Amino acid sequence: MLDLKNAGLTELLNNFYTLTGLKLCIFDTDFEECASTPIKLYPLCLRAREDPEFERRCHSCDAAHMQICRRTRKPLLYRCHAGLTEAVVPIMDRGGVLAYVMFGQIIPRESCESTKDGIKKRYPDFSAEVDRIPVKSEAELGAAATVLQAITAYVMTNRWVVSGKSEFIREIDRYIDEHIPQNITVEDICSSFRIGRTKLYELSMDYLGCGLAEYIRNRRILHAKKLLSETDMPVTEIAYAVGFTDYNHFSRVFRSICGMSARACRKSMRTEAEE
Repeated sequence: MLDLKNAGLTELLNNFYTLTGLKLCIFDTDFEECASTPIKLYPLCLRAREDPEFERRCHSCDAAHMQICRRTRKPLLYRCHAGLTEAVVPIMDRGGVLAYVMFGQIIPRESCESTKDGIKKRYPDFSAEVDRIPVKSEAELGAAATVLQAITAYVMTNRWVVSGKSEFIREIDRYIDEHIPQNITVEDICSSFRIGRTKLYELSMDYLGCGLAEYIRNRRILHAKKLLSETDMPVTEIAYAVGFTDYNHFSRVFRSICGMSARACRKSMRTEAEE
């Protein structure tokens, strides 16, 4: 089972997208998508889901190239079944490949017109969507793949992707979520789960990649982002709803984790959802 530490990972994926304009997707070893940014689909993906056969070819093509990536354990830049350029990079630990990061649906600038014409001939109903596909030079694509490879090493260093999550840690998550408006302390968790501080610290570092206090803080901010996106609650009320008793402290923590203020984040998420 693939376990994603979304607080840090999502921010990293968003930063890559902001820098390159390339959407990233993470797949597990069963070739099932686990996370992506931005969440919205490319126009071609939206249309593809209306055509079961086209979508089936997409999944088969992705899986085939991830299998190659698993054998070679190296980044792979390739042309997909539709003629678009894609890349897949493995996320590995000592035991082998844990997951794959992919970016795709790119048209090489060096063969832009011929690539577009070829796709439109094969899939004439998708002509409008083809014209909206990003165009990048081969040098830009190669550089993006190289940077992405470095990012995967950073992801593993921070333990944002691990091979599984114990039931104990799932219970910790459930406890935090159920008590998110309250002041959650390490002592509370130790008492509730009848575990010592030392053991709790060891489990936190093994499965969370950070101390428990930091993990709780990150989880509060995740809940705050969800409320910012899905409700019209004032930011001050959201701060208290996710367990911050001091609004100024909430503002500092939110900015340090998300790189922007809560109000700017709400505006950004809503603008992206409307596009």
